[in-house]
Amino acid sequence: MQRGDPTPDHGKEGTRLVNEQADIIAVSHLIYFERHWRDTGQWDKMRSAYHPESVVRVAWLHGNGFEFVEASKGIHRAGQSKHRLSPTLVRLNGDRSLAETDAVIETRTRFGDMEVDTAAHCRLFSRVRRDEGVWRLASLDVIYEKDMIAPVNPSDRLDVNREELQGYRPSYRFLGYTLQRVGHSVNPNLPGDDRPDLVAALYAEAEAWLMMS
Repeated sequence: MQRGDPTPDHGKEGTRLVNEQADIIAVSHLIYFERHWRDTGQWDKMRSAYHPESVVRVAWLHGNGFEFVEASKGIHRAGQSKHRLSPTLVRLNGDRSLAETDAVIETRTRFGDMEVDTAAHCRLFSRVRRDEGVWRLASLDVIYEKDMIAPVNPSDRLDVNREELQGYRPSYRFLGYTLQRVGHSVNPNLPGDDRPDLVAALYAEAEAWLMMS
């Protein structure tokens, strides 16, 4: 540094980095706790994670966050499902954020008279916004990767209708098949690794939203 050059303001830069890290932690905790509250049936807390104008798009529902909570109540049984989450990747721009989390959704359910386990590998992708100092979910989308199904008792034989199974997307085939069997309509046009065009469109839309801050 030449004599007379302005001294860098390390204090301001340090404060900015501290604030940024605090926001990243806050957004990550929001993602983790929303899924924890869903798995444990803490509905009021789960509801508090969503912005009133939020949008949720999953295999079995397209609605707002509050509708998602109410619908989740109707299908919840303690211990039936569990979300295994990896660390969340967070991008910030002012009071807006994008968060993406690798996840495995494990579900124990019945297939006829047989207990089965399903595991759906996916990425949870959310827009997150801060209003009056509070971060809340503005959206929840799921990018599906692959899934599987297996009988809980390995001696059981799991019979599936192969022809019917072929009518479902490879990235969430068994999830769709089992949901349909219990009366849920399944959206066939969700983002997934087998539909990179839909994933690219989701990312582009979210990027434009983030830059609006």
